[in-house]
Amino acid sequence: MKTIFLIDDDADDREIFAELIETDHPSIILQQAVNGAAAFEKLRSEDLTKPDLIFLDLNMPVMDGWTFLELIKKDTHLKNIPVIIYTTSSNETDKKFAKDNGAAHFLTKQYSMDLQRKDIKDALESFHQYTP
Repeated sequence: MKTIFLIDDDADDREIFAELIETDHPSIILQQAVNGAAAFEKLRSEDLTKPDLIFLDLNMPVMDGWTFLELIKKDTHLKNIPVIIYTTSSNETDKKFAKDNGAAHFLTKQYSMDLQRKDIKDALESFHQYTP
């Protein structure tokens, strides 16, 4: 069984993501955090199963996704977890930052459930261990 960690401050986006995972990929365990600081706290907890993949929003309060990405890629225990940037941004500067800082993929959130479903499925399939 695989585990995904979604880090996103938007409750609606988390709910939609969770629904898509539950419906389309029921064997995947989904963990969530509302910002980078909360995510780091959970990742350092012995109670949390280390995720196989992280979906990370960029624009969040407390600790944003840019800071989280930089920190996780410097952490010897966490740096090998693939991080997919999952954001409303389609800005080339954000894409370059993500690539330069070790993100595995950049995914712009869609406003259509069907398009979002396809993008998440494609992103998961790009990591072979998630192919159903």
